[in-house]
Amino acid sequence: MIDRLSDNLNIYELHVKPTYSVCIPQRNGGGGRKSAKQILNEENLKDNKHTGELSKKAQNRIKNAVNWLIASSKEKSIFVKELDKQIRFKISFITLTLPTTDHCITDNFFKQKLLHNFLNAARYSHNLQNFVWKVEAQANGNIHAHITTDIFMHWKDLRRIWNRILKKNGLIDKYQDKHKRLTLDEYLLMYGDKKNSNLTQLTKSYETGTNENWENPNSTDIHSVRKVNNLGAYLAKYLSKNEEGRRKISGKLWACSYNLSEQNKLIVELCDYQDYAYIDCIENVHIKQKDIMSKLDENNEQFLVGSLYLYKLEDWGRYIKGPLLELYNEHRFNIRNNIHKPKVDRDSLILLNKPIPVCPPIEIKPKQTYLDLLSN
Repeated sequence: MIDRLSDNLNIYELHVKPTYSVCIPQRNGGGGRKSAKQILNEENLKDNKHTGELSKKAQNRIKNAVNWLIASSKEKSIFVKELDKQIRFKISFITLTLPTTDHCITDNFFKQKLLHNFLNAARYSHNLQNFVWKVEAQANGNIHAHITTDIFMHWKDLRRIWNRILKKNGLIDKYQDKHKRLTLDEYLLMYGDKKNSNLTQLTKSYETGTNENWENPNSTDIHSVRKVNNLGAYLAKYLSKNEEGRRKISGKLWACSYNLSEQNKLIVELCDYQDYAYIDCIENVHIKQKDIMSKLDENNEQFLVGSLYLYKLEDWGRYIKGPLLELYNEHRFNIRNNIHKPKVDRDSLILLNKPIPVCPPIEIKPKQTYLDLLSN
């Protein structure tokens, strides 16, 4: 653990994530030469645009975003009229595809035009705020998108919104023209060789398509996710994997809403002896701790520079309590309700010759703010 008894107390930062925390010395910022590791990271980011694969850093950020999404999402109950019952869910997993391979759109057009318009439409119609999306190639070469979010969207609404966007951009026309000319036997022959195909279901799909003039293709999929064990690890692994044997997608491969991004960090500044009560919250026998060591210096020696704490989502409130749990719950509440906390730019304050706020001692807030709302 970091030295708390030094005469010259360093300012440390506790970077809190849903499944781990890192305690490291605070950086002063400013100029200076880039380290070899920073230069290598920048080169990897440049290469990432060409290779179409997620870097290790990107994979880690996806996992953090998904874990924050799950940690901040409450289990919800929705009445589905078709099933005549209540459906309970926590996370929705949406897939958006193209109805045909007979098109000439680029990967960037799919993301910047189609996917972007869908996210905007979902914000307006279903109050979409928190999400993680990733694009990849299907076996047929088409680009498609996976979106993980905390909202409920009926599959009919999802398909209607997405197909409206596709039609507006001329991506339904060729599918429509092709299927209008198909007989039932030709349709069954085209789709009947797929795995687990059902002739009765295919016949019904053909009749539905004919009645709708083939303007509403099955271009979407949505599943509610609630019962998967270790849901965060499952979704994070699925979204952060690199597809082998598929064509590489050009440009950006994933993104998330601001609330789930690295821009909205939960960082506790440890600048007073009382602040180390936050560290005490995670220093117990149930939390795995690892020392972070410096690189070997010219004398072939290493020094302790920080600590890594590893835990699970369910450890919050069970093993991790006290003031750190208070901050964690507040951060989850802010994510859930799309609340952006103002940030203090220390470097700007220095340039403007303004005083930097001093870290206050730990104070447990009275439960009349966000905690009251959480219980409602």
